[in-house]
Amino acid sequence: MSMFVETIDPAHEYRHQPDDDPAYNESTYYNFTSPASGVVGWLRIAVQPNRPAGQATALIFLPQGETLMNFKRAKETDPAALTVGPIAIEVDDPHRCQRITFDGPISVFTDPRVLSEPKAAFSAAPVADVHIELTVTGNGDSFGSNGEDKANILEETMALGHYEQFVLNDGVLRVGDQEYRVNGGGLRDHSWGPRDWSGPLYYRWISAAFDDGLAIMGLEVAQPGGAFTRRAAIVSGGVASEAQISDVTVDWTEDGFCRTLSCSISSAHGEMTLTGTARQPEQFVPLRHHRPEEGTSEGVSRIGYSAYEFSLGDGRRGLGIIEVLDRLVDGLPISMGR
Repeated sequence: MSMFVETIDPAHEYRHQPDDDPAYNESTYYNFTSPASGVVGWLRIAVQPNRPAGQATALIFLPQGETLMNFKRAKETDPAALTVGPIAIEVDDPHRCQRITFDGPISVFTDPRVLSEPKAAFSAAPVADVHIELTVTGNGDSFGSNGEDKANILEETMALGHYEQFVLNDGVLRVGDQEYRVNGGGLRDHSWGPRDWSGPLYYRWISAAFDDGLAIMGLEVAQPGGAFTRRAAIVSGGVASEAQISDVTVDWTEDGFCRTLSCSISSAHGEMTLTGTARQPEQFVPLRHHRPEEGTSEGVSRIGYSAYEFSLGDGRRGLGIIEVLDRLVDGLPISMGR
């Protein structure tokens, strides 16, 4: 299956009509890097109209080592808008230009590992007023699935309709009286349909933007039955195309965060070795998803985040994010030691 066989209809940039599945979820996510200022982060809204519920999440890594996080729940959301809580997304031109704003308080962490106990962590953290304005421009075509042909879905646990797009971000981040310019590459995605965060044993989702304009997306998903899904894409000169990812390896911290990830990327641009290393000072963020397991007490999958410095074998360097999900066994990722 190729992620580039379908043309994503402009109508999919907006909200969708849900089916009656209680697990139906619609979400849209934008990440951003800024080499000059050192800012790395992402914004995401999600809605579950059959509950009803919605969430807004902001996670930002500042260059001096502080981590900013906001998570807000909403019981009601506008069925026609891409807005939840402090995050609003306006589509100016489908697949070409969006505007994103965030306005509100955000918690500040010097050691975001404390988010393993989120209630206590948010209660104890200082709060800053934050304003974000981003203009997001498509960098190459969107790729993925319109959700109509199951043979073309990106990954079956990640909703039937799911597409991604490399982007260029330009704007500003204000934290109190401190202002940071945001100007650089990133990745966005939009998905709709039943979503099962606890389905995979583990996955790694890589988003790397390089100083020369090249950007890479890589995904590896391991399922409980032993099957793997591997997808990759690359953009250069404003043209996005298929790639292949293989030989994914992770170097872990003692408490189970991804310190370094290496993989091989193959595309029309040649063979590349991609390495992502957690930026110093390390800012590891643990987010958790609880899942009911048959015949047992509740199980937990953890999604680990950090800002990463990326390099290619030819010396090119960039910034980005790696999303590392694992089921936990005795408090550690199931894939540690594999």
